[in-house]
Amino acid sequence: MGFSLSSSWFLHPELHHVVSKMSFFDSFLFYDYGIDFQCYFHKSGAVNTRTPWWDGSVIYGNDDAGMRRVRVFKDGKLRISGDGLLERDERGVPISGDIRNSWSGFSMLQALFVKEHNSVCEMLKERYPDFDDEKLYRTARLVTAAVIAKIHTIDWTLELLKTDTLTAGMRINWYGFLGKKVKDKIGARFGPILSGLVGLKKPRDHGVPYSLTEEFVSVYRMHCLLPDTLILRDMRPENVDKENPAIEREVPMTKLIGKEGGKTDSRIGFEQLLLLNFSLVYRDRERGVPRYNEFRKNLLMSPIKKWEDLTDDEEAIDALKEVYEDDINKVDVNVGLHAEKKIKGFAISETAFFIFLLVASRRLEADRFFTTNFNDKTYTKEGLDAFSVWSSDPDPTNWLPLYLRSAP
Repeated sequence: MGFSLSSSWFLHPELHHVVSKMSFFDSFLFYDYGIDFQCYFHKSGAVNTRTPWWDGSVIYGNDDAGMRRVRVFKDGKLRISGDGLLERDERGVPISGDIRNSWSGFSMLQALFVKEHNSVCEMLKERYPDFDDEKLYRTARLVTAAVIAKIHTIDWTLELLKTDTLTAGMRINWYGFLGKKVKDKIGARFGPILSGLVGLKKPRDHGVPYSLTEEFVSVYRMHCLLPDTLILRDMRPENVDKENPAIEREVPMTKLIGKEGGKTDSRIGFEQLLLLNFSLVYRDRERGVPRYNEFRKNLLMSPIKKWEDLTDDEEAIDALKEVYEDDINKVDVNVGLHAEKKIKGFAISETAFFIFLLVASRRLEADRFFTTNFNDKTYTKEGLDAFSVWSSDPDPTNWLPLYLRSAP
């Protein structure tokens, strides 16, 4: 379990009462878990109400009650409905590890990895008939969580930061300069540079126990990347126009957010999404996260000196001047991150990228399940084999790493 300083507001699909004293945040639940730390680098903070997402808690749950709620308790499997989507309880709330801040696309991904978990359970049961329900569940959970981490590292991040340099960098993070085929053949024998961070003999936490930092929490805000309308295209083989598949349906995002998901009555969830960015500013200030310019200085980046350094949008500049009384040093980090000019190919700002770059490596090298315990004994040989399918190379004869090959 990781630890990071974080206040604990969240969007819940079913609000029964109001806890916040601030009328602006009446749509949010706030809990006070403030504690004092006896250490030199933090004097106070907050206890997390849930674990970092990379342990698979969005599927498996954050505590014992949550984990028991999603399990079938037979053959290690998790609950899934007959139509392949998440089951829902009597209130219509999806049954999954974490259903806060949910929308239809997120629920679909949760269902996908529930089915992946169950598929791994079936494979393990066939190969290891002596495994009981608990052993099947725990092993399949490790494999599925590793699959999620791998997809995030060498697939999802590459789409977020779509440049050749980042493609090479993220694959080197996982496989090292020698590439996947060499690592698959002889293992992680040559250290993090040549063989990658996964499979190191022991975690490298640089003196700080495994955690996701509050700075990472602050920059990991991508709600603005959600489209206003989800466009569904006809992808049936007999109808596909590869150049321009026909639009079958356009669904407003307002109909996909909150407890009702794809149903029409999702007004509560939509209003909460609109308020989300305001609450992020509130939380960053509450936790003492530096303002945008100070944040950049802490990363050894140059602070912006005029509004035009931040954005070319004149309307946005006028709004920022009014809100921040024309004082560029008052700009909140979350506001600055989303206003900042983007590098070509990047879906996020350069400032956020600096944090991503640091944490992307740390979350692998400091986790014992990707270092000390990344082996057959922990995952089983078949578990590692199933896991490796997600990164299989379509050209098994070429030993040259992808990032050293000439472009087609």
